[in-house]
Amino acid sequence: MLILKLTIVPLALLALGVVERLHGPRLAGWLAGIPVVAGPLLVFITLDHGAGFGAHAALGAWFGLVPWLGFANVYAFFARFAGWLWCLPLALAVWLGLAVLSGIAQEGPRWLAVVPLLAYAAAVLLNSRGPASNREREHVWWGLPARMLAGAALTLAITRFAGALGSHWSGVLTAFPVLGSIIAVSNHVQYGRHAVQEAVAGMSMGLSSVGAFCFTVYVLLPHIAMWPAFILALMASSTVHALTFLLFTKVRRPARLPQA
Repeated sequence: MLILKLTIVPLALLALGVVERLHGPRLAGWLAGIPVVAGPLLVFITLDHGAGFGAHAALGAWFGLVPWLGFANVYAFFARFAGWLWCLPLALAVWLGLAVLSGIAQEGPRWLAVVPLLAYAAAVLLNSRGPASNREREHVWWGLPARMLAGAALTLAITRFAGALGSHWSGVLTAFPVLGSIIAVSNHVQYGRHAVQEAVAGMSMGLSSVGAFCFTVYVLLPHIAMWPAFILALMASSTVHALTFLLFTKVRRPARLPQA
């Protein structure tokens, strides 16, 4: 189990880093919506604490999309005129405030479950305008190893403390923007504010995949066996992510003009 925690997320970050170098931060951000963090974490939580706990954690992860989107968009906003040392604490503060509200909302009326969907729609409308940049970027040798180490550390921290905080906070922490925070900061440090805007635009579109996965697990896990529930959730997530490709292609990287 420890080996999986130390390898799944870092390998995903490595793959996203390669994609980013080849195709830009917008595509990498969109691919970050695949539940490569939330999925394994919910599996680990369910194995450790049972299906009932896992289902409530999945609901918490569904609501956790709101603070995730809040983090990404606040970071992108302040990245326009401030460095990452300012943007990261401000975005984390917003994440924490929205995470507390998300934990409270889980105890409220059921209609509040539509809030993450509304937040997702608002983020897509806010970020999906304008073409992606084809600007050439220089890459430093330490970029990918730093991302992988940070991803492993964050995953270990979340799985270590999530269970002790109860199912609601476990779920919210499952949706902590592990990939999103690393992608945002690394793009900011290496490539500048425009790369952050593109990465957040991609993430805003791709997060529907995480949402579909978490909500499907929440609905199915109390009624069917664990592995079929997660397999069906993965199928739902893949389908939704494929559908967002139609939206993503509208703001894809423009074709390069031939050199004179």
